Amino acid sequence: MKRLKSLFFSYIIKMISREKIVEVITPKIIDMGGFLVDVKVNTYNAISIFFDRIEGVTLEHCKQLTKYFEDNFDREKEDYALTVCSAGLDSAFKVDEQYWKNIGNEVGVLLNNGKREKGIILSYDDKLILHSFKKKKGSRKEYVEKEIVIPREEIKETKLKINFK
Repeated sequence: MKRLKSLFFSYIIKMISREKIVEVITPKIIDMGGFLVDVKVNTYNAISIFFDRIEGVTLEHCKQLTKYFEDNFDREKEDYALTVCSAGLDSAFKVDEQYWKNIGNEVGVLLNNGKREKGIILSYDDKLILHSFKKKKGSRKEYVEKEIVIPREEIKETKLKINFK
């Protein structure tokens, strides 16, 4: 049991901290014209880096960031598994830059009180402003349009609406 604890703690010591990863990769992501969305590190040292760019992320961007990461963290010493990818279309927004990137796009917003709103992002700063269009009750063709202002602190989750037409 003592040997097992020793192996466990030596393994923990070799893990790369999330903070160190963020510190090292953020300048490279900015240099690539992007922004960091999230970094996840599990107890098995499986590292997932999620980033985005206003123009979108390509496979080449992921390769560049992977190479940069591997140049800065020795796989032999750290023994990690690495995944580098875009934030994903169906993922909830995690950083302000995702709101700014999606100005003009339709989103669904879940509020802290459980209420849902949807609309097109008009602007985002300390509040989210949506152009909302809802069907009139009892009507199939008539819509009510309005602007909805949602303070940032009232937003629980925002996701991009994907419409296939």
